[in-house]
Amino acid sequence: MAVTLEPLAMEAAVKFWRDKVVMSPSAFRKLSDEEKVRAFAVAGIAKGDELSTVYNALQAAIEKGMSFSQFKAECAEIFARRGWTGKREWRVQNIFRTNIQTAYAVGRHQQQQEMKGTFPYLQYNAVNDRRTRPTHRALDGKVFPVDHPFWSTWYPPNGYRCRCSTISLTEGQVKRMGLTVETEDPTDTPVEIADPTTGAKMTVQQLLPDPGFAHHPGKAWMETIGETLAERLEKWPEQIGKEQLAHMIAGGPFSKWYEQPSGNWPVGRMQQNQAAEIGAQTRTVMLSGETAGKQKLRHPELYADEYRFVQSAIDRGEQIKDGERNLVFLLEEDGYVCVVKSTVSGNGVFVTSFRRLSKDEAKRDSEIARLRRKGE
Repeated sequence: MAVTLEPLAMEAAVKFWRDKVVMSPSAFRKLSDEEKVRAFAVAGIAKGDELSTVYNALQAAIEKGMSFSQFKAECAEIFARRGWTGKREWRVQNIFRTNIQTAYAVGRHQQQQEMKGTFPYLQYNAVNDRRTRPTHRALDGKVFPVDHPFWSTWYPPNGYRCRCSTISLTEGQVKRMGLTVETEDPTDTPVEIADPTTGAKMTVQQLLPDPGFAHHPGKAWMETIGETLAERLEKWPEQIGKEQLAHMIAGGPFSKWYEQPSGNWPVGRMQQNQAAEIGAQTRTVMLSGETAGKQKLRHPELYADEYRFVQSAIDRGEQIKDGERNLVFLLEEDGYVCVVKSTVSGNGVFVTSFRRLSKDEAKRDSEIARLRRKGE
């Protein structure tokens, strides 16, 4: 089977791959399906140097469009030692196609989110040949809105060596092609399976992706990228960490997360004495997806990139303690107030409120006045 790729290294696909954690198959098996999106392992290859060789070869395929034949040659000795040649070459094809397809799915998802104002619909596209899975064929041609819950389960790939993809469509294209936009999620409903040659009905199956693939790789990555950044902030030198964090918030990654927030995203780093004052064991301040959603409703005037001022408030703002686990940072010069709270265990610190507040408003704000009197 010829497996090739165009030299189309999307930035999100490349970043997704570089952020993966290489680990042993035994450690990989303990992860949830969503957590596995962030990890890389190959069943049957436990040695660190061999695993790194395969990982690096796949990275080259993503960045430079390396073909399957080139990938196979790059790792030939590793695969030959395990007998993954001849009729067992399907193992190598699995490794190549599934990892490449997942990385590109992340890249496509980012592009589709950026363009959904123009292309608000996605159409499921199955190859429809003799090797197409019956459940995948049953979805071919179906159209759903970009953010429909259906895609959380069915965004390709939906199994090992799955060749399905999505097609972005405009409102006009949907109308001109006479397509129906689905509203109901058909997942886990019975579907009749027909013989691909004769069309005769053979059996009934539940409409489900293959085991281990019932998740959206692009969304799963966006939901965990903040956690990955938080882990790195704990290890990086202070100034480098703050610079990287400011870059991520002012740039595209945080804004994309903020559009549909889920999981947690770091927005600041406290000093050790600040963390100790509220009983926190970490200095990284997180914004949860739940709080971000509430913030968007309460303060629609705030832009995503304004969250870079959380760090400014922590570094230069007036600090007021409110209770055992809360700190309020008032940055009058730039006009922001930020409230952070430590969890009961002290293992986490989260933003509970962030808003604009001018100097005049700060003088008139009764809550700020109360806190200042309390701190005197």
